[in-house]
Amino acid sequence: MKLIIIGATGYIGESLFALANKVGNARGTSSVGSRTLIPLRLDAPDEFDYNVIQDADVVLVTAAISAPDVCSREHERAWAVNVTGTSSFISKAISRGARIIFFSSDTVYGERADDFDETAACNPAGDYAVMKHEVESRFTGYPAFKAIRLSYVFSREDKFTKYLLGCAERGEEAEIFHPFYRAVVHRDDVVQGAIALARRWDEFPQFVINFGGPDVIARTELAQVLKDSVLPELRFRQIEPEPEFFANRPRVIQMKSPLLATLLGRPARTLREAAQLEFDQERNAK
Repeated sequence: MKLIIIGATGYIGESLFALANKVGNARGTSSVGSRTLIPLRLDAPDEFDYNVIQDADVVLVTAAISAPDVCSREHERAWAVNVTGTSSFISKAISRGARIIFFSSDTVYGERADDFDETAACNPAGDYAVMKHEVESRFTGYPAFKAIRLSYVFSREDKFTKYLLGCAERGEEAEIFHPFYRAVVHRDDVVQGAIALARRWDEFPQFVINFGGPDVIARTELAQVLKDSVLPELRFRQIEPEPEFFANRPRVIQMKSPLLATLLGRPARTLREAAQLEFDQERNAK
C-alpha cells in the first residue's frame, strides 16, 4: 500500500506527508510540483498523471480553498477547486482501485450547542461547508470513500495561535472574537489518526469519522490556556465580531469524536497537553 497525500505542502498535508514517509511508501502532490512532489492542480484535474495511483493505494485529500470568506467572496473559483475538480480527481482515483480519505469539516453539521457524534444530520453553514458536504454527498455509498470531519486544528502554526504568538512577542493586546466554540484538536492527533485510518481501513466501516478534541472550548479559553501554560506575557480581550462574521462560521459546534480515540489507541489530547507538547518541541529545537 502506498499513501498519496494531496496537498503535501499545506498546514495539515505537510505534517501528514512527513509522517507518511516515516511509516511507509508515500508520495505527495502540490499545485506546482517540485523535485519530490507531483504537480496537481485541482482546478485542472485532467492534467494529473493518474498512473501514479495504483490499486490499493490510499489517497488522503487535504487540499482545498479553506478560508470561509474566500469561498463566499470567490464562490465560482472555490467551487471549481473544492467541488468540481476535487470530485473529478476522486472519481478517477477510485476508478484506479484507490481508497480515498477526504478531509472535510465540522461545519457541515451547522451550528449545534448540544453534544452530537457522527450520527447527527448535516445542516451546512456557509459556502465552505456546503462545498465539503457536496463532495461527501457525491460519494455516499462508495466503499472506497471515507470522510474525516475536522474541528479546529491546533498547533503553533495555526493561524489564530500565530496571531496570539505575534501579539505576545510585540507586547500587544490580542483581540479575540467571542462567542466562537470548537472541539479543538491537536494537529499531531489529526495526522496520526488519519494514518491509522489508512492502515486499518477495514476495521472502520463508517463513512464519516469526526476528528475533534475532548473539550469544546471558546477562543478566549484557548488563549487563557496558552497564557497559563506557555505564554505568560500574553494579554487579550474579547470582542464581539460583526454579524457578517458568522454568515460563514457557526458560533458553536459541540462535536464529539468517539472513534478518534480508538484510531489513536489513546484519548485525544487536551488543549493544555497539546500546547505543552508544541512549545516543548520548539524549545528542544533551539
